[in-house]
Amino acid sequence: MGGRMKDETGTRQRIILAALDILNIDGISSITTRRIAEKASVNSAAMNYHFGTKENLIDYILDSTLEHTFNEWKMILEIKELDFPVRIYCLLDFTMDVISKYPGITRSQLFDPQAKDKAKNAFAENISSLLDILSDGLDERIPQSKEDLRLSLGQIFLSALSAAMIPELFATITGDDISASHARSHFIRHILKRFLGLEIAMTDIIRSNIAQVRTHAFGID
Repeated sequence: MGGRMKDETGTRQRIILAALDILNIDGISSITTRRIAEKASVNSAAMNYHFGTKENLIDYILDSTLEHTFNEWKMILEIKELDFPVRIYCLLDFTMDVISKYPGITRSQLFDPQAKDKAKNAFAENISSLLDILSDGLDERIPQSKEDLRLSLGQIFLSALSAAMIPELFATITGDDISASHARSHFIRHILKRFLGLEIAMTDIIRSNIAQVRTHAFGID
């Protein structure tokens, strides 16, 4: 019994990973039962058993990736060992790095015509919740009204999202590659200073140790 349950779990995970890979590279329209079955090395019956329909699988992927991302944001912002502005820096760096590696997932959630309004609304609601958390954390530090502070944070986040989803534009603007940590660092520090007047020294960034932050927050190497 235990072996069978383990096998079913493994099959489900292979289906999810195959669908994620297709979604990231080619978008929602390219997710077909046959293509997932071939990529995951399973039969169509296995996919139907675990998800019922292709549409259910797509909904699951869009929902779970968004939930996972928001949980990661919250975990970074809860690292008390770091000053709050440095946590924001880490959050932006992490977000830009992940989106630049998997741009198709975010693009599908926001712009794919086959994505349901539910997914787009959920993305907007999660961003809104994030902006509330960020503005509360900075409220006593930044000499802006609550409305202006939230707007500034929204502009920062939109800048980071746009740069990550369109690396060619990032390269045109900065003359550098978004995959380079020093390029992201310069970009993030600039927009934090421009919109919020926050100056984050390199010593603070080095002390935060981005790799260590990720290990602490997500339990990864």
